[in-house]
Amino acid sequence: MIDIINFKAMKTNIYEAEIKDEKDFVELALSFGKPMKSRQHGIIIDTLIAVESNIVEKDSLSKRYGLEEFPIHTDCAYLKLPPKYILLRYVGSIENPTPTGIVHFDKSKLSDEEIDFIQKTIWFVKSKDIGFYSPILKDNILRYDKEVMKLVNPKEDKMIDILAKMDRREIQWYKNKVVVINNHTHLHFRPKIKIEENNKRILQRINIV
Repeated sequence: MIDIINFKAMKTNIYEAEIKDEKDFVELALSFGKPMKSRQHGIIIDTLIAVESNIVEKDSLSKRYGLEEFPIHTDCAYLKLPPKYILLRYVGSIENPTPTGIVHFDKSKLSDEEIDFIQKTIWFVKSKDIGFYSPILKDNILRYDKEVMKLVNPKEDKMIDILAKMDRREIQWYKNKVVVINNHTHLHFRPKIKIEENNKRILQRINIV
């Protein structure tokens, strides 16, 4: 059983541990808040499998990118209130799989002009309903996913330069490793997957509001 108190006391917005069964994984999720389903008819634990795009039916990052690199994003940016925490657990059969990239969004690294951009420039967010408008940062909640967000005037886009200023780290995976990411302050991405990882690099995910 994981020591949840010590786990949450770590002085970072990224927590790591090892959890060997789903029951403890869900218990950890409940200690951070209320789990939410990422899909209306889904279940609390999502299973994320790296696969080639030609075997994916529904539109998704997997359908668009397959084993290629997934772009930098925050999870569930299409929701008016994105989840605060993302819990990931590696359950795949490949040893030393492709890591997950983490980007810490640090506003102190930005110029006044860039701060104005993330706080005042409005994007249209395509949701499952009719969509809505939002800046990148509002009420200390970060929202960014170019797959569902579009600028009214694309010439204004400063996000490539902004993201280039941010610190990055890699999450190295091993069996049953769990990582909790603050989705309101961090972005993440997945590098290109090696062909031998096809259908074998598997993560479980729980979103927390």
